[in-house]
Amino acid sequence: MTNRVGFKPLKITKSILLSILLCGLTLGCTLIPEQKQFVSSLQDLPLTRSNGSCSDSIVAQEFGRTDSSTAKLSADSISILNWNIYKGQKQEWDTDLLQLSQSKDIIILQEAPLNDRLQEILNQENLYWNLNSAFIFNGTEAGVLVASSVPPLGSCGLRLSEPIISVPKTILISSYTITDSTENLLVANIHGINFSLGVGAYQKQLDSLQDVLTKHTGPIILAGDFNNWSKKRTAIMLKLAEKLSLQPLIYTKDSRTTFWGDPVDHVLYRGLEPVSHTVHTVTSSDHNPISVTFRLARKEPKPL
Repeated sequence: MTNRVGFKPLKITKSILLSILLCGLTLGCTLIPEQKQFVSSLQDLPLTRSNGSCSDSIVAQEFGRTDSSTAKLSADSISILNWNIYKGQKQEWDTDLLQLSQSKDIIILQEAPLNDRLQEILNQENLYWNLNSAFIFNGTEAGVLVASSVPPLGSCGLRLSEPIISVPKTILISSYTITDSTENLLVANIHGINFSLGVGAYQKQLDSLQDVLTKHTGPIILAGDFNNWSKKRTAIMLKLAEKLSLQPLIYTKDSRTTFWGDPVDHVLYRGLEPVSHTVHTVTSSDHNPISVTFRLARKEPKPL
């Protein structure tokens, strides 16, 4: 049935409702840089900025190389923290981050605000870090950040704008050497496209990530806020995992944040074995952080 001017009434779907409710909240204090803002700091060195895009040359030269002089992650224990920290808008986010990041090898953050307090925490823990900035919120750059106890061999980022509100979502990919292994560990941090009427932009974002990860043959950790709050989005995520031979972490006690009943924070892995994991219940963000410890999966010797 149409109205008197000939247009069909708009069917309010779950994705449209989400966009209407959250668009105003997101855009209110947000500025979007025209160009990619890839911010890097090697501990006490000054911040450096670059385009940081994931070209084929970067993937081949940086992610594939080895460096005997570079500090390495332990093959027996690689501990990570994955957390969307909600741009640091809630109280005690810094206290929780400082506590949860203790002794972690890799910290994977979404909606990380590059403010003085976050930089103070990263420096206090003597971490190497990179930020792929998506937008400027209340005067502070925010995006996906990966920090680590050892320096990455290389890092690069992807950036794609939300189709409705035009605020970008970003991905950050880094490579690390591992003890007793000729293969490097690739760590990818994703903040998934959220505000869309369909799944086209979401599919495009995950396809661009797949294009990069496909070029890597070694172990992978893919973690982040996937925003897979519908069956179609979850199917796209699981298809990506299947194509890359990634396994989703199985939780013994699942306290992950859900939207419309679906968990949106995930840790996917390949070439690794989970040793332990915890989902932490917090009030300092609208997402509960996830801690996981992996060890490198030992390849079975070929029979003689």
